[in-house]
Amino acid sequence: MLETDGQIVFVEVKTRKAAGFISPESVVTLPKQNRIYRTARYFMAQHSIEDRAFRFDVVSVVADGKRRAQISHYENAFSH
Repeated sequence: MLETDGQIVFVEVKTRKAAGFISPESVVTLPKQNRIYRTARYFMAQHSIEDRAFRFDVVSVVADGKRRAQISHYENAFSH
């Protein structure tokens, strides 16, 4: 979680060792999004910040095994 312009940002990071048939960001399926959403709402309730604006980002990391990686950041990747 981080904060930008007063908005809370929950970030899901997915990593794969090499580019393949399934991109890291594509495994953030609807059931996974629902779990992330419920967890975020619980966190916000526990910290008394339910009234704050929030969003969900996804960061995709694909490593090539040579200490290099391709990183993609998807802002507002999904909503509820």
